[in-house]
Amino acid sequence: MQITALARRVLQLVFALSSSGATLTRPRLERRLGVSAIELNDAVTQLARSGLLDAQRLRLTLTGLACAVASGASSKARPRAAKAAAPECAVRAPITLFSRREAPRAVA
Repeated sequence: MQITALARRVLQLVFALSSSGATLTRPRLERRLGVSAIELNDAVTQLARSGLLDAQRLRLTLTGLACAVASGASSKARPRAAKAAAPECAVRAPITLFSRREAPRAVA
């Protein structure tokens, strides 16, 4: 599947903006890409025909999501909540294959 450079940029921008809280609209895409409405419509139509984008809702399909990530798109990293530190005993605990209540048995 061959898509133009502008279509690839649209794909990556839709991926990046979809994870933000802002509403995704065609005028916003035009401003961010610096293209006219006609150029944007051509790129969106090409992506829709390829099955990468839902043109009505401006949402990526699953294939479009995979293609955007594979082409190097990234979203802004959100700070994650710090995980609670694991108890000290759990970190040093050996891996056990059987429960303590049952007798060990041979495993093939």
